[in-house]
Amino acid sequence: MSTEDLVVPVVVVGAGGAGMLAAITAANNGFPVMLLEKSVRGGCNTEFSGGLVQAAGTRIQRALGVEDSPMTMFNDIMRKNGYTSDPRIVATIAQRSADVIDVFLDEVGLDLHLDQNVLYYGHSVHRMHAMPSESGAELVASLRAYINRNESINFVDNAEFIEANRHAQGWEVTVRHGGEVEDVIVAEKLILACDGFGRNRDMLLEYCPEIADAVYIGSENNTGTGIWVARKLGAARDLMTAYQGHSHVNPKYGTRLGGSLPNLGSIMVNTEGRRFEREDQGYSEYGQYILAQPGGIAIEVFDGLAYDAAIATGSFREAVEIGAVKTASTLEELAEQFDLPVETFVVEVERYNSEVDGSDWLGRSDERHALSPPFYGAVVTGALAHTQGGVRIDPSCRALTEDDGPIEGLFAAGGTAAGISGDGPAGYMSGNGLIQAFTTGLIAGETAARELLAASVDAKPA
Repeated sequence: MSTEDLVVPVVVVGAGGAGMLAAITAANNGFPVMLLEKSVRGGCNTEFSGGLVQAAGTRIQRALGVEDSPMTMFNDIMRKNGYTSDPRIVATIAQRSADVIDVFLDEVGLDLHLDQNVLYYGHSVHRMHAMPSESGAELVASLRAYINRNESINFVDNAEFIEANRHAQGWEVTVRHGGEVEDVIVAEKLILACDGFGRNRDMLLEYCPEIADAVYIGSENNTGTGIWVARKLGAARDLMTAYQGHSHVNPKYGTRLGGSLPNLGSIMVNTEGRRFEREDQGYSEYGQYILAQPGGIAIEVFDGLAYDAAIATGSFREAVEIGAVKTASTLEELAEQFDLPVETFVVEVERYNSEVDGSDWLGRSDERHALSPPFYGAVVTGALAHTQGGVRIDPSCRALTEDDGPIEGLFAAGGTAAGISGDGPAGYMSGNGLIQAFTTGLIAGETAARELLAASVDAKPA
């Protein structure tokens, strides 16, 4: 296909959470969109997530009497990332987060509710919004169904993004179909939303070497193509060492328990039956502590109260259904199921139970309860969910050069753009990935449409 064959106002690369919302927004602002996806079969990080969208000051919160604001959300995010992310970007995402929920409710027609079972670490109030099943798979399926109904969006699967180059009308975008045939599309506006580099070992070794050999639970499509193509086009990169780790992944089954259990009172013991680090911290950074234990695993232990609350989440239900979670009526029986030293394990749990009021010997000081039967446990390991570093952007999601100049017509969103979680894994707060993806997708779609509209007005004869 020659470059003259197809000129598209907006081309979006990547049909994950960010790309889908960018396409929806640009299309609903009156411009045809081509949405390119490397492989639906390979999935996207939004699909593999728990599907929890943090947003502040939403009408769902207000209806339930939950007082929240963009400023509160901004402060929560900045506190967790150690004030190392661009405050302009964090403020923009917090301010526009409620708009994402409005689009989901009013334009896409999603059935959302506020998760009030768990107050996630770092959050001042309940702000996680979810589909009925509380799963990313349901969220993605609903968004894709809407896109398939939208006549202004041309969704193209099995279209691998290869490169982009300047063209007189915008950008010359090269894609490969089925690994062989290449097409060239001209895009007036190009939005790169093809996520991070979790499946690019060379980039992981360069930027996040400590997690490069861990279990990876993200999409196989995330090879960093958008980041290095943008770099070739002159874009700067920020926060490349940032990533979301995970500490509740079941290595034998490929499932995850979700991040809610520590907030519900779970503890971690190693194969020697001993706790090794306080559990009241983010699950992203906690993964490193598990990987440092014998065999790189731990057993997460919790009780019926935690089980009953966690079962509402899709990822936890999946782990239960596949058999990753075991149960016992006594601590002795639970220890035997995981080949733990029985006496050591029982003493360790009893000590934990005796110190639930105030700070315990490991420094855990959150509000918690003594574990009581029935008891549950699951083998977990530390893992990599997705990277958080990427292209430097401004609050309009325009890709920026090293001197902070915008690259005309080029945008970055989601995992292709630098995130809001600072450096390393410790700055990640539950929900940062999805709301950054959805909000930057929304803004990139708006900005592209606004620039196209302005250009069309300017082009009209006086």
